[in-house]
Amino acid sequence: MYQLTRYKYWFFGISLAIILPGVLALAVWGLNLGIDFTGGSSIQMGFASNTVTTTQVAQFFRQAGAKDVQVYSGTNLNGGIAPHRYVYIMLNHSISKDEVAQIIQRLSDPKANLPANPQAAKTYYSVTYPGSKDTRALIVVLFGAPVTSPDAVKNALQNLPPTGPAPVVSDNSQAQPTATPSATATSTPGASTSGGNATSTSATSPVSVESVRIGQNNQIYTVNTQTAFHTGNTTAKGYVDLDRVLYTMDQQLGPAYVQTQSNIGPSIANETTRNAFFAVLAASLAIMIYIGIAFRHIGSFRQALRFGASAIIALLHDALVVLGLWAIFGHFFDFKVDSLFLTAILTVIGFSVHDTIVVFDRIRENMSRRTSESFEMIVNTSLVQTMSRSLNTSLTVLFTLAALTLFGGVTIREFTLALLIGIMSGTYSSIFNASMFLTVWETREYRRWFRRKPAARTPTPARRELAGTRA
Repeated sequence: MYQLTRYKYWFFGISLAIILPGVLALAVWGLNLGIDFTGGSSIQMGFASNTVTTTQVAQFFRQAGAKDVQVYSGTNLNGGIAPHRYVYIMLNHSISKDEVAQIIQRLSDPKANLPANPQAAKTYYSVTYPGSKDTRALIVVLFGAPVTSPDAVKNALQNLPPTGPAPVVSDNSQAQPTATPSATATSTPGASTSGGNATSTSATSPVSVESVRIGQNNQIYTVNTQTAFHTGNTTAKGYVDLDRVLYTMDQQLGPAYVQTQSNIGPSIANETTRNAFFAVLAASLAIMIYIGIAFRHIGSFRQALRFGASAIIALLHDALVVLGLWAIFGHFFDFKVDSLFLTAILTVIGFSVHDTIVVFDRIRENMSRRTSESFEMIVNTSLVQTMSRSLNTSLTVLFTLAALTLFGGVTIREFTLALLIGIMSGTYSSIFNASMFLTVWETREYRRWFRRKPAARTPTPARRELAGTRA
């Protein structure tokens, strides 16, 4: 039988060699925290053109002043809605919410020969900035079926009623459930705004359709940045005007719209950090108490708590491995610590304890069966008996996670990599750390770690002679 417990200090040394660089990285560089822990914004946006790249999108946000921008793209499932059901209608003038309703009504007319049930999936108004007189509006309309004729849309929207230069800001309650509204009134001389509404004393201006584009891009672009977005207030400091970014994108990349938007403030980020700490602490204490109760029949409750404490040490080892590597990856590869990473850490903790409990339970059984053997021999026997089961269980998970990490989407790659590393560490620690530490604790071998060895004595001649006589 393999004597695994004989090499327990080798196993401890391997763990220390893995953990120490990560601990140093944590002390020097710290973790590269994401917007969940620092605050910021996250949006999902779509484009009509199918030639837009994530690099282009990130460049526009960085030019606008956004910090730490990360952009991912993936297939826009959105309930299975095909991109050709989205129609991007560019008008030469900003319009009000009532005029948006009139446009939808015209598109719903059976005489328009368009698919049924059109909805204003997204409407935003281009803002007039210094040096520009452009007040164009973009309306993104979602139809019940794919649209094949842009000319049919143009014909349905001929002779639109004129509008003033300062439209009424869209009411959020009018937005469709498929998107998040983001509308800004155009600011022009002679116009006054109050309470979200803008009125104008200027003459009305004609409204016409400049272009109609049928969506061809089924990609959704997720933009994460540690800078918060706002709309309609260009004087705010520390924020990025989202309307202005969309306005600039519209000029160079074609029609775009924001599907969802969420801002995370500093107070929410601090609360997330605090909750994350308490979540890990509560999980560790609950695990320790549970193991202490489950193993109470092996002897005293103090002895049962040793099993629980050993399991906690093993899971802390796994957490430190992942945290340390993420400090290194965050410094060199810009890996983020976000809510998904916290989920991965908690999953790793659960998986590590699961494997450790299997080994500890076999130790408990063998303690009642092999009463004549030493505790170290019982641990060694239990490890050999459960090793194949632990390895088989872990390998099936590791193969799946490796495939997801290599071939899955970019948005989940860091999450699956954290799980992959954590479960590998958990498999190692449950076999070679938790049980070995329990052995050192139970046999009180740690008492000899710092004890000085007595110097060897040289026998006196009298004793040698006495020993020779006795011999």
